[in-house]
Amino acid sequence: MTPSSSRRRTGRNHSAGFTLIEVLLAVALTSLVLLAVYGVFASVDGTRRRLSDDSEAYHRARVIFDRIGREVRGAYLVPGNVETFLEGRGGDIREPSLTLTTTATTPQGNGGGLSQVRYEWLEDPENSRETLVLMRRERGVQQPEERDEEGYRLAIGIEEAYLRFHDGTEWKDNWDSRSQGPPQRVEIAMRIRSGEIAVPFRSSFELPVIQGRR
Repeated sequence: MTPSSSRRRTGRNHSAGFTLIEVLLAVALTSLVLLAVYGVFASVDGTRRRLSDDSEAYHRARVIFDRIGREVRGAYLVPGNVETFLEGRGGDIREPSLTLTTTATTPQGNGGGLSQVRYEWLEDPENSRETLVLMRRERGVQQPEERDEEGYRLAIGIEEAYLRFHDGTEWKDNWDSRSQGPPQRVEIAMRIRSGEIAVPFRSSFELPVIQGRR
């Protein structure tokens, strides 16, 4: 082997490898690309989870407002009859409530065509976030009060709830149709937890002029 051929082989072996700087640059560029890809996937996943949480909150709000709205629109209030009434406690209190007699009955009312329904927004002992749970209770007007049906949990994760009643001129926080007559509208506002945020919802329901309100 001649000295010149040995030098040529040594040069070829040296040029075929990578320097430490080249390796570090390649690792850094690969890391940046992977971080960018991870950021895109994390953003997409976060958006998906927020949409899922929002969808759940909107579903809960729709169930609540559809149920209460149907019963308020079916309210049956006979002047002078203490068994038919609408009574509500709202305003800034932590645990509002709404009780009314309605023709929009369910099998829980045990028939008769007329039920007394009560809604209560109560502190939820099963939730560590100190949110409210919406309890619903229904019994037939003809049932004795001692046989009042046990309430059930209609919705959870409610940050706060606000009720008020319109008399045709102004809104009032509390109402009792036995002394004030029927209100014209009932408004319910709630903030329902959706993931780490609370989504506000508000709706109002007009009481129809039906037999019994006149």
